Amino acid sequence: MVSQNTEIQRLALFGGAFDPVHMGHLMVARYALKQVGLDRILFIPSAQSPLKKSAPLVSDDERVEMLELATSGEQRFRVDTFEVEEGGVSYSIETVKHFRAAYPNADLFWMIGADQFEQLDNWRDIDTLAGHLTFLVFGRTGSSLEPKVIEGLEYFEVDAPLMDTSSSQIRELCKNGGSIEGMVSEEVEAFISERGLYTVTK
Repeated sequence: MVSQNTEIQRLALFGGAFDPVHMGHLMVARYALKQVGLDRILFIPSAQSPLKKSAPLVSDDERVEMLELATSGEQRFRVDTFEVEEGGVSYSIETVKHFRAAYPNADLFWMIGADQFEQLDNWRDIDTLAGHLTFLVFGRTGSSLEPKVIEGLEYFEVDAPLMDTSSSQIRELCKNGGSIEGMVSEEVEAFISERGLYTVTK
């Protein structure tokens, strides 16, 4: 959980399953840090996304530990377990209300891939959510950046290479004994190998 922090003026929330976190996630976060002048990015693993039918394949603790390993080299990256501690379905509006209370004076941003940006009109209470923050949108192969007609929607397109790596690709490679070298950090690769993660599907 976070406490109020007046030193953080520009805070980005980066939610997702992170099952597992990969180099694409880290790349777009680094681009966002520089282009938007962020003081901090919080990586927030979800308990269960309302727009995904299946639950994460590994435990909450394992996903959190992989995030900790992957983000340890950047002092402005943090991992926050608010959503996994809350449990159940993770709705972004509840998460944003929590961090708005914790950082009442900060400019809030929400990092999102173009594939999710296309589905914003399906998000719970999206008009209220849009009024709290600015979306930082990064490109995904096969997705557009066409804005939805949502009252109060503000967004900034992060100028970064298209993120074509996906967690599902990595899980499939692990299941089939393939190499994931370069797709995740060395620390995360070692963790996945040591634990034998994703070798057997649920």
